[in-house]
Amino acid sequence: MIRHRKIKYNDESGNGEYSIFESRDFEFVNPIEHYSTAFIASNFTMMKDLVLYRKLPFSIEIIEKTIMKKVVIDWKEKLSETLKTEIPDNFISVLKAESKKEQVRLLKDQSITPEQLLAFIFKSYTDFGFSFSQYIAEHNHKGLEISKMPPVAGIENGKVHKIGNTTLTDGQLKQAIEERKVIVSKFLDNGSEWHCLFLTYNSLKGKETWKNGQPHYHYISNRFGIPREKVVEQLKSNNYSLGSLPHIDLIGFRDKNE
Repeated sequence: MIRHRKIKYNDESGNGEYSIFESRDFEFVNPIEHYSTAFIASNFTMMKDLVLYRKLPFSIEIIEKTIMKKVVIDWKEKLSETLKTEIPDNFISVLKAESKKEQVRLLKDQSITPEQLLAFIFKSYTDFGFSFSQYIAEHNHKGLEISKMPPVAGIENGKVHKIGNTTLTDGQLKQAIEERKVIVSKFLDNGSEWHCLFLTYNSLKGKETWKNGQPHYHYISNRFGIPREKVVEQLKSNNYSLGSLPHIDLIGFRDKNE
Protein backbone atom coordinates (compact mmCIF):
# COMPACT_ATOMS: atom_id res chain seq x y z
CA MET A 1 0.00 0.00 0.00
CA ILE A 2 2.94 2.32 0.70
CA ARG A 3 5.75 2.44 -1.87
CA HIS A 4 9.16 3.71 -0.81
CA ARG A 5 11.86 4.87 -3.18
CA LYS A 6 15.13 6.74 -2.80
CA ILE A 7 16.41 9.40 -5.17
CA LYS A 8 20.05 10.45 -5.00
CA TYR A 9 21.17 13.83 -6.23
CA ASN A 10 24.26 15.96 -6.71
CA ASP A 11 23.89 19.73 -6.95
CA GLU A 12 25.53 22.94 -5.79
CA SER A 13 24.73 22.08 -2.18
CA GLY A 14 26.49 18.71 -2.41
CA ASN A 15 25.37 15.09 -2.49
CA GLY A 16 22.12 13.98 -0.93
CA GLU A 17 19.22 11.60 -1.07
CA TYR A 18 15.43 11.91 -0.94
CA SER A 19 13.25 9.24 0.62
CA ILE A 20 9.79 9.34 -0.95
CA PHE A 21 6.78 7.46 0.40
CA GLU A 22 3.81 7.10 -1.93
CA SER A 23 0.38 5.76 -1.06
CA ARG A 24 -1.29 3.55 -3.63
CA ASP A 25 -5.00 2.83 -3.93
CA PHE A 26 -6.36 0.35 -1.39
CA GLU A 27 -9.80 -0.98 -0.57
CA PHE A 28 -11.83 -2.25 2.38
CA VAL A 29 -9.06 -2.33 4.99
CA ASN A 30 -9.00 -2.01 8.75
CA PRO A 31 -7.90 1.65 8.95
CA ILE A 32 -6.06 1.25 12.25
CA GLU A 33 -3.99 -1.62 10.89
CA HIS A 34 -3.37 0.30 7.67
CA TYR A 35 -2.13 3.45 9.38
CA SER A 36 -0.14 1.40 11.88
CA THR A 37 1.73 -0.36 9.08
CA ALA A 38 2.31 2.89 7.15
CA PHE A 39 3.43 4.84 10.23
CA ILE A 40 5.84 2.19 11.47
CA ALA A 41 7.31 1.41 8.03
CA SER A 42 7.91 5.04 7.02
CA ASN A 43 9.27 6.18 10.39
CA PHE A 44 11.48 3.10 10.71
CA THR A 45 12.99 3.75 7.27
CA MET A 46 13.62 7.45 7.91
CA MET A 47 15.16 6.89 11.34
CA LYS A 48 17.35 4.06 10.06
CA ASP A 49 18.60 6.19 7.16
CA LEU A 50 19.46 9.00 9.58
CA VAL A 51 21.33 6.70 11.97
CA LEU A 52 23.29 5.03 9.14
CA TYR A 53 24.14 8.45 7.69
CA ARG A 54 25.70 9.42 11.00
CA LYS A 55 27.75 6.18 10.97
CA LEU A 56 27.19 5.38 14.63
CA PRO A 57 29.36 2.53 16.00
CA PHE A 58 26.60 -0.08 16.37
CA SER A 59 25.73 -3.22 14.46
CA ILE A 60 22.83 -3.11 12.02
CA GLU A 61 20.94 -5.61 14.20
CA ILE A 62 21.13 -3.35 17.27
CA ILE A 63 20.23 -0.29 15.21
CA GLU A 64 17.16 -1.92 13.68
CA LYS A 65 15.97 -3.42 16.98
CA THR A 66 16.32 -0.08 18.80
CA ILE A 67 14.59 1.87 16.05
CA MET A 68 11.72 -0.60 15.79
CA LYS A 69 11.13 -0.39 19.54
CA LYS A 70 11.08 3.41 19.30
CA VAL A 71 8.66 3.65 16.36
CA VAL A 72 6.26 1.13 17.90
CA ILE A 73 6.15 3.25 21.07
CA ASP A 74 5.61 6.36 18.94
CA TRP A 75 2.75 4.66 17.09
CA LYS A 76 1.05 3.60 20.30
CA GLU A 77 1.22 7.20 21.52
CA LYS A 78 -0.15 8.44 18.20
CA LEU A 79 -2.97 5.90 18.28
CA SER A 80 -3.88 6.75 21.87
CA GLU A 81 -3.91 10.46 21.02
CA THR A 82 -6.08 9.84 17.94
CA LEU A 83 -8.62 7.72 19.79
CA LYS A 84 -8.99 10.49 22.37
CA THR A 85 -9.51 13.20 19.74
CA GLU A 86 -12.94 14.81 19.97
CA ILE A 87 -14.99 14.42 16.80
CA PRO A 88 -17.78 16.90 15.90
CA ASP A 89 -21.11 15.28 16.83
CA ASN A 90 -22.63 15.88 13.41
CA PHE A 91 -20.12 13.59 11.73
CA ILE A 92 -21.15 10.68 13.92
CA SER A 93 -24.80 11.52 13.26
CA VAL A 94 -24.15 11.40 9.51
CA LEU A 95 -23.22 7.73 9.84
CA LYS A 96 -26.66 7.05 11.31
CA ALA A 97 -28.69 9.35 9.04
CA GLU A 98 -31.28 7.62 6.88
CA SER A 99 -31.70 10.18 4.11
CA LYS A 100 -29.67 12.45 1.85
CA LYS A 101 -31.63 15.44 3.14
CA GLU A 102 -30.64 14.69 6.72
CA GLN A 103 -26.98 14.18 5.81
CA VAL A 104 -26.86 17.48 3.91
CA ARG A 105 -28.45 19.26 6.88
CA LEU A 106 -26.00 17.73 9.35
CA LEU A 107 -22.97 18.77 7.28
CA LYS A 108 -24.05 22.36 6.65
CA ASP A 109 -21.37 24.79 7.91
CA GLN A 110 -19.28 21.93 9.32
CA SER A 111 -15.47 21.82 9.50
CA ILE A 112 -12.88 19.24 10.45
CA THR A 113 -9.15 19.10 11.18
CA PRO A 114 -6.79 16.42 9.81
CA GLU A 115 -6.57 14.94 13.33
CA GLN A 116 -10.35 14.82 13.70
CA LEU A 117 -10.72 13.22 10.29
CA LEU A 118 -8.33 10.42 11.23
CA ALA A 119 -10.17 9.94 14.52
CA PHE A 120 -13.47 9.83 12.61
CA ILE A 121 -12.15 7.15 10.25
CA PHE A 122 -10.97 5.06 13.21
CA LYS A 123 -14.22 5.46 15.16
CA SER A 124 -16.26 4.61 12.06
CA TYR A 125 -14.45 1.27 12.05
CA THR A 126 -14.31 0.48 15.77
CA ASP A 127 -17.85 1.60 16.66
CA PHE A 128 -19.79 1.19 13.42
CA GLY A 129 -17.90 -1.45 11.42
CA PHE A 130 -16.95 0.69 8.41
CA SER A 131 -13.89 -0.44 6.46
CA PHE A 132 -11.65 2.14 4.79
CA SER A 133 -10.68 2.65 1.15
CA GLN A 134 -8.68 5.35 -0.61
CA TYR A 135 -8.22 6.21 -4.28
CA ILE A 136 -5.86 8.78 -5.78
CA ALA A 137 -6.45 10.07 -9.31
CA GLU A 138 -3.81 12.15 -11.07
CA HIS A 139 -4.12 13.89 -14.43
CA ASN A 140 -1.47 15.96 -16.21
CA HIS A 141 -2.04 18.60 -18.83
CA LYS A 142 -2.47 17.50 -22.42
CA GLY A 143 0.78 17.06 -24.29
CA LEU A 144 3.03 16.49 -21.29
CA GLU A 145 5.48 13.60 -21.72
CA ILE A 146 5.76 12.12 -18.24
CA SER A 147 9.02 10.38 -19.16
CA LYS A 148 10.65 13.82 -19.44
CA MET A 149 9.73 14.87 -15.90
CA PRO A 150 12.56 14.77 -13.31
CA PRO A 151 12.16 12.44 -10.30
CA VAL A 152 11.44 15.42 -8.00
CA ALA A 153 10.07 18.85 -8.92
CA GLY A 154 8.31 21.57 -6.96
CA ILE A 155 7.69 25.29 -6.73
CA GLU A 156 8.82 27.38 -3.77
CA ASN A 157 8.38 31.17 -3.66
CA GLY A 158 7.64 31.13 -7.38
CA LYS A 159 10.90 29.34 -8.25
CA VAL A 160 11.10 25.83 -9.69
CA HIS A 161 13.26 23.36 -7.79
CA LYS A 162 14.11 20.01 -9.36
CA ILE A 163 16.22 16.94 -8.68
CA GLY A 164 17.40 14.69 -11.50
CA ASN A 165 17.79 15.05 -15.24
CA THR A 166 15.14 16.59 -17.49
CA THR A 167 14.97 18.23 -20.90
CA LEU A 168 12.02 20.39 -19.81
CA THR A 169 12.56 24.07 -19.13
CA ASP A 170 11.64 25.62 -15.79
CA GLY A 171 8.65 27.21 -17.52
CA GLN A 172 7.45 23.82 -18.77
CA LEU A 173 7.98 22.27 -15.33
CA LYS A 174 6.04 25.08 -13.69
CA GLN A 175 3.15 24.53 -16.10
CA ALA A 176 3.21 20.78 -15.42
CA ILE A 177 3.11 21.31 -11.66
CA GLU A 178 0.47 24.04 -11.67
CA GLU A 179 -1.87 22.28 -14.12
CA ARG A 180 -1.59 18.84 -12.52
CA LYS A 181 -4.95 17.65 -11.18
CA VAL A 182 -5.11 15.30 -8.20
CA ILE A 183 -8.20 14.01 -6.38
CA VAL A 184 -7.94 12.01 -3.15
CA SER A 185 -11.07 10.06 -2.21
CA LYS A 186 -11.68 8.38 1.14
CA PHE A 187 -14.50 5.82 1.42
CA LEU A 188 -16.10 4.22 4.46
CA ASP A 189 -17.99 1.00 3.66
CA ASN A 190 -20.30 -1.29 5.60
CA GLY A 191 -22.19 -3.60 3.30
CA SER A 192 -24.29 -1.55 0.88
CA GLU A 193 -23.86 1.56 3.01
CA TRP A 194 -20.96 3.89 2.20
CA HIS A 195 -19.74 7.43 2.77
CA CYS A 196 -17.13 9.31 0.75
CA LEU A 197 -15.05 12.39 1.52
CA PHE A 198 -12.88 13.69 -1.30
CA LEU A 199 -10.72 16.73 -2.01
CA THR A 200 -8.52 18.13 -4.74
CA TYR A 201 -4.96 19.40 -4.53
CA ASN A 202 -6.21 22.69 -5.98
CA SER A 203 -8.45 23.03 -2.93
CA LEU A 204 -5.46 22.48 -0.63
CA LYS A 205 -3.57 25.17 -2.55
CA GLY A 206 -6.42 27.64 -2.17
CA LYS A 207 -7.14 27.66 -5.91
CA GLU A 208 -10.85 26.85 -5.72
CA THR A 209 -13.59 29.43 -5.29
CA TRP A 210 -15.19 27.99 -2.14
CA LYS A 211 -14.96 30.67 0.57
CA ASN A 212 -12.13 32.49 -1.23
CA GLY A 213 -9.85 29.47 -1.37
CA GLN A 214 -10.75 27.67 1.87
CA PRO A 215 -9.50 24.04 1.66
CA HIS A 216 -12.44 21.67 1.84
CA TYR A 217 -13.77 18.16 1.37
CA HIS A 218 -16.83 17.21 -0.65
CA TYR A 219 -19.22 14.59 0.72
CA ILE A 220 -21.37 11.95 -0.98
CA SER A 221 -22.94 8.70 0.19
CA ASN A 222 -25.14 5.84 -0.97
CA ARG A 223 -28.11 8.04 0.04
CA PHE A 224 -27.40 10.31 -2.96
CA GLY A 225 -28.62 7.64 -5.38
CA ILE A 226 -25.41 7.19 -7.38
CA PRO A 227 -23.79 3.71 -7.34
CA ARG A 228 -20.44 3.52 -5.55
CA GLU A 229 -18.65 2.23 -8.63
CA LYS A 230 -19.97 5.16 -10.64
CA VAL A 231 -18.73 7.62 -8.01
CA VAL A 232 -15.25 6.02 -8.05
CA GLU A 233 -15.26 6.14 -11.85
CA GLN A 234 -16.15 9.83 -11.81
CA LEU A 235 -13.53 10.69 -9.18
CA LYS A 236 -10.86 8.96 -11.24
CA SER A 237 -11.84 10.88 -14.38
CA ASN A 238 -10.27 14.13 -15.52
CA ASN A 239 -13.46 16.12 -14.90
CA TYR A 240 -15.85 14.52 -12.45
CA SER A 241 -19.58 15.28 -12.46
CA LEU A 242 -21.55 14.37 -9.34
CA GLY A 243 -23.90 17.31 -8.98
CA SER A 244 -24.11 19.70 -6.03
CA LEU A 245 -22.47 18.22 -2.93
CA PRO A 246 -22.01 19.37 0.68
CA HIS A 247 -18.71 21.10 1.50
CA ILE A 248 -16.76 20.46 4.70
CA ASP A 249 -14.08 22.99 5.56
CA LEU A 250 -10.66 21.48 6.25
CA ILE A 251 -9.08 23.62 8.94
CA GLY A 252 -5.56 23.46 10.37
CA PHE A 253 -4.03 22.08 7.18
CA ARG A 254 -2.24 25.21 6.01
CA ASP A 255 -0.89 25.93 9.49
CA LYS A 256 0.96 22.61 9.35
CA ASN A 257 2.29 23.12 5.83
CA GLU A 258 3.36 26.75 5.76
